[in-house]
Amino acid sequence: MASLGGRIKKRRLDLGWTQDDLAVKAGLSKGFLSDLENGKRGISADKLFDLARVLSLSLDSLMENTGEQSDPRKEIEIPASLARFASEAGLSFRQTLMVLDMRRQIIAHRSTTKSEDPDKFDWQRFYESVREFL
Repeated sequence: MASLGGRIKKRRLDLGWTQDDLAVKAGLSKGFLSDLENGKRGISADKLFDLARVLSLSLDSLMENTGEQSDPRKEIEIPASLARFASEAGLSFRQTLMVLDMRRQIIAHRSTTKSEDPDKFDWQRFYESVREFL
């Protein structure tokens, strides 16, 4: 049975990604990812969750080597304007997803809120209003 690091490396290679690619997508340093893949470091639950999402794997499959991938229909598309804001603000992948999810929940609960173009939305102002809840 492969180690956690071995499973991460295998999935990364299956996706055709370099360590740099995965590190950027998951908000990790390349050195940390290299150490993780080689079994020299552990990983926190939060970072493991982010890594699993980026790799489109469930936590169970990543931890237990079941090879089960996430349902591709559940992939999340992050609006370009939010991605730019998150990069400038230094938000992690997890924080970015939480901001997007909060926005979607607010829209879903307000029947009068129009579904506006997410690329024209003021993500910085929204983030500042919800930051304390992250």
